[in-house]
Amino acid sequence: MAGKVYVVYASLTGNTRKVAQAMAEAVGATLVDVRKDPLPKVEPGDVIFVGDGVYGGRPSRALRRALAAWTLPRGVKAAVFGTYGGRPSQLPILERILAEKGAQVVDRFSCLGRDWFLLGLVGRGRPSAEDLKAAQAFARRVVG
Repeated sequence: MAGKVYVVYASLTGNTRKVAQAMAEAVGATLVDVRKDPLPKVEPGDVIFVGDGVYGGRPSRALRRALAAWTLPRGVKAAVFGTYGGRPSQLPILERILAEKGAQVVDRFSCLGRDWFLLGLVGRGRPSAEDLKAAQAFARRVVG
C-alpha cells in the first residue's frame, strides 16, 4: 500500500476540479488546489496525481509555477490527468516536468471538458458521470 496520496490540480473553469474531486474521493487522497492551498511535503512511498486543463496548448501558469517550486523525492510515483476542449496537449508537458523533478510517471487520464473558449459549445455536459467514474477507476488502479 502506498503512503499518502495527493491530488494536486489547477482548474480555471471547474472541469478539472470535478475530476480531481472524484479521484480524491475514490482513493482517500488529500485534494490540493494550487491556487489556494500550499503544496504538500511529499515523502518516498507517497503517490501524487497532478492535473490541469489546457490553456493555449499547455498547462496553466498557476500549475507550472507551483510545479517549478515543488520539491519531490526521486522516484515518487506520479500520474497526470486533465480535461480538454480540443486535445489533451498538457499531459506530455506535465509528464516531462514531473520526470525532470525525479518522479516516476506511471499513467495518464484525460476526458473532454466543457470548453468555455468556444462559447461553451464544445463538451457540454462534460465531464460526465461516466467520465468521473472512469477517473475514479484510474485513480484506484494507480494507487493499487
